Amino acid sequence: MMNDFSEIQHGISCLQGSWASEAGLALQAMLNRIKEGLRDELAELFDGHAEELRRASYIVSLSEHDDDEDEYGRLSMWRAYGGRSGVAMVLNNTAFVSETDQMRVFSSPVIYKDMRQFTEWFQRWASAVVTCEEKLKALGPEAMRNILFWVFRSFALCTKHPGFAEEREWRVFYSPVFEGDSEWIEPAVEIVGGVPQHLMKLHLIDNPEKHITGVAPKTMLNRIIIGPCEYPVQVRAAIGEAMAKAEIENPLDIMWMSLIPLRNS
Repeated sequence: MMNDFSEIQHGISCLQGSWASEAGLALQAMLNRIKEGLRDELAELFDGHAEELRRASYIVSLSEHDDDEDEYGRLSMWRAYGGRSGVAMVLNNTAFVSETDQMRVFSSPVIYKDMRQFTEWFQRWASAVVTCEEKLKALGPEAMRNILFWVFRSFALCTKHPGFAEEREWRVFYSPVFEGDSEWIEPAVEIVGGVPQHLMKLHLIDNPEKHITGVAPKTMLNRIIIGPCEYPVQVRAAIGEAMAKAEIENPLDIMWMSLIPLRNS
């Protein structure tokens, strides 16, 4: 239930167009040199799961945050998503840039490109892949097919129209149909924006033994910014109490009120 009605489909369309481009044909030829018919295996694997990508992908959308936004946040985000009592959680990035597949949840920056821009970008990417043909051949055809399937899935899930570029979005995504069940994930059905829908709740628990750190609220949360709203003091008090229950020490010390004079309609 993403805001952009073309979510996922835009990425799939860009990928399909690039697959049929000169760069895509060169990549396909390389696959068939590694193993005759490998190109068709990859295409059938991806096309066979395209509908599941649309239907069964769960995404958290986040924006990059600059230091000079610490006090006020970003006005364009308050206008678009703040509502009448918006609250911004500024997160440390340790969990997003760490390399682990234990949670079966993955993160990636969004690529903001239209079809032409994506095809030009894909040309450079595919050329770099083809130059590594001998090394890739050593992986074996099955591994090569699976790696490219996961890469193409990331392209499909994390490509957006360039009109959204100011959001500087990162996506955290989970697809149980591909990853399988995760002990960090709890399925649920809730009403969001008046619409009953399936969602996945991510348990924010550090587990150093499994190389998962920076996920727990007390280590991940950098600061809270209370957005432009009618009752900022009351919102600050309520959020502070919730933070204390999440074992965050001295929560009021990392909370700011973004007193931008924005009138919510």
